Amino acid sequence: MKKMFKNKSIIIVIVLLVILVVSLLIGLYETSPQASGQEVKHVSMIVYGDDQERWENMREGADLVCADRDAKLSLLTTLAEDDPEEQKEIIDRELEDGTDALIIAPCSGREIKDYIDANNLKIPVIYLETVDSASPVDINIAPDDYMMGYSLGEQIVAEESDIVTVAVLSGYADRDSVRLREEGLRDAINGRVGTVLDWSGIKTGVSKDVRTYIQRAIVSEATDVIVSFDNTTTDSLLDALSNLNQSSKVYSISTSDHAVYDLYNGDIKVLEYTDEFSMGYLAAMYALDPKYASGRYSHKQIEYRMVRKENMYSEENQTLLFPFVD
Repeated sequence: MKKMFKNKSIIIVIVLLVILVVSLLIGLYETSPQASGQEVKHVSMIVYGDDQERWENMREGADLVCADRDAKLSLLTTLAEDDPEEQKEIIDRELEDGTDALIIAPCSGREIKDYIDANNLKIPVIYLETVDSASPVDINIAPDDYMMGYSLGEQIVAEESDIVTVAVLSGYADRDSVRLREEGLRDAINGRVGTVLDWSGIKTGVSKDVRTYIQRAIVSEATDVIVSFDNTTTDSLLDALSNLNQSSKVYSISTSDHAVYDLYNGDIKVLEYTDEFSMGYLAAMYALDPKYASGRYSHKQIEYRMVRKENMYSEENQTLLFPFVD
């Protein structure tokens, strides 16, 4: 009798557990966008260059928002870093496929901005990195690039002698972020260092060609300091120095893994690093809920930090450099 009662109790418990699980599954389904008839929104993040890893921090930030709001995020790259026509083709394709929002890191700020304006789009368009021609109504998620360059220049003046030779690697001037960083740096060091070399022969977005140009510049002109302003140029510079078995005092603005690794190895003296995770997060918030984002994040400033080997493992810098490491 006791055994039968025990078996009945077990059966009742199992049945109750099954009912509970089924109820939970039904509840989850009923609250999902598909069950409620709510359409899943699609966000297109269109960037420049063919290296998806370069955009990983931004993608992770945007993906966090999209996952929370049941939206789908697509990251779309280009073959070259400096081909606005290719970016326009991708924009057209995404619009034809019915995307609900565009997040764009333009390879040419003015050209892509003009193209978007000419299309008179009715969906949110958010620009990643500085677009200098953006109007007050445009959403532009970027740090203060001019001040980034100026701060890096101030660092050079503070740490190097007043007769130092500084080589400035110029390239990708169609990207407003790079142009403004260079302007800021030049304003900071003007008349305060010995000689400024203009290494401005970068004409292509192919990393092999950029590296070859830098190697020739290093061999042909002696310099104490070399400055770079973006990921591709910084990586190419580091590869060029390695190939030539040479070292230099490198001051760079970059968020590449290569740059962080070489900072640790001592091949970069000062690295200025941007909070790209927050850039992606904010871009997705504005893409999916512009009204809410404008009310909450309109005064949010994108953080950047001056990092050295000596302080790269401080709590603040670890969070910035390694946002996915517990």
